Amino acid sequence: FSLTGQPNAMGGREVGGLANQLAAHMGFAHDAIDRVRRFWNAPDIATRPGLKAVDMFQAVADGRIKAIWIAATNPADSMPRASEVRAALERCPFVVVSDAWHTDTTRYADVVLPAAAWSEKDGTVTNSERRISRQRAFASPQGLARPDWWMFAEIARRMGWEHAFDYANPAAIFREHAALSGFENNGKRVFDIGVFADLDDAAYESFAPTQWPCRKIGETSTRLFGDGKFPTPDGRARMLPLQPPATRELSGLRLNTGRIRDQWHTMTRTGLVPRLMSHIEEPAVSVHPNDAALHGLSDAAFARVTDGENSAIFPLTISGDQRVGEAFLPMHWTDQFSSAGGIGKIVHNRTDPHSGQPDLKGTDITLAPVYAAWVGLLLRRSDTDTRWDDVYWSKMPVASGYAYRLAGWRSLDATVASEMILRRFLNVSPEAEILSYSDPKKSVFRYAGVARGVLEACVYFAPSRDLLPALDAVAPRLAKPVEAIERAILLAA
Repeated sequence: FSLTGQPNAMGGREVGGLANQLAAHMGFAHDAIDRVRRFWNAPDIATRPGLKAVDMFQAVADGRIKAIWIAATNPADSMPRASEVRAALERCPFVVVSDAWHTDTTRYADVVLPAAAWSEKDGTVTNSERRISRQRAFASPQGLARPDWWMFAEIARRMGWEHAFDYANPAAIFREHAALSGFENNGKRVFDIGVFADLDDAAYESFAPTQWPCRKIGETSTRLFGDGKFPTPDGRARMLPLQPPATRELSGLRLNTGRIRDQWHTMTRTGLVPRLMSHIEEPAVSVHPNDAALHGLSDAAFARVTDGENSAIFPLTISGDQRVGEAFLPMHWTDQFSSAGGIGKIVHNRTDPHSGQPDLKGTDITLAPVYAAWVGLLLRRSDTDTRWDDVYWSKMPVASGYAYRLAGWRSLDATVASEMILRRFLNVSPEAEILSYSDPKKSVFRYAGVARGVLEACVYFAPSRDLLPALDAVAPRLAKPVEAIERAILLAA
């Protein structure tokens, strides 16, 4: 019963997309190895499980793995101890990354292969009730982007296996996949879609959602094991008692990481959509009021999260919905969207001894209050140049550019000490006119950059966020003409 949140986790297992599996739900038993070897005529087939994710990057770090190809994932952010993963990729002699746009992981790639995105892919996916459905592309790949299967096959052909990887389209791959599932099966293995081994391209194109096992056309099984028989030699289920690790004493709070409603994984797709970013604008650490008082956080707007080795500063949210003794941080934000970067840098890399799953919800952390000298709201048309020293920032797309939430720990004079620094902050051209308003008594400062009569950028500084303008009031003015009255409105915020 799949409880994962990936888009095609079941389908990934069907094709052997785990380190401890061969294809078609077969493991590394001797008879399964021999069966797959003969089916593929592959004398050098793997005969033992590979390395799971955490172990894999440890092998990259110590040099056992010298080449790695990363497709459709972002381990520079999503893996625990992400800083160590990045260092391993930095040292790895050859790194290939397949993705649809730049990510924190592509920064470490020797070769980036442009990948077709979800809307551009053609194939099948399987949901949690074992139902295989056709996924049909509704957009054309951009530029030189290609589907992942094409990349794998093309590389294999150039390495000398032209005939073994002579697929013309996804239908050909599906036929081979189906044939392997039914090969020497005879009802012994639960995963069986062998009936589709001879599906022609037209039938594949019109393929209707189907539950496996499916050993005859039109015959599917909605429930497995309903007859009390299981795929074991004696047909009986095997219940394996597992001893959970002893609960560790915490010196601080237990860090729980997880998802928020409108984001997906590390935001490589959803982070570009203004409407999705409007739900929760930035990554905030959430704690219960009791824990906030215990750790001296009640009057702080930010908190430093530390696991003993690594730390980062996050905005603070105090909520009665949060469990006492725990802190929550969303998993999605990366270096591209926040100075706090990926939460994976703080998460420890302990794993479950049976599955290898990282313990992403049990890191022992401490929280300390951080008091901002100032906060800010920046809007500009460009998203380049966000390497500001001693400044917290988080980025979100808006209709005509990008908005940034800002906070600084040093005085504002030290941050924006000259027009040159201010122009870099606003990221406007040298000929742009700078409009300014200042109220030193209240520590409120506002600036706007206007080029050729159009608002290129604006930034607002204040001692607290309640003195900043509302984002939805300012964002619509970006990239719009600035008349005389508009100048006053901009600076009045």
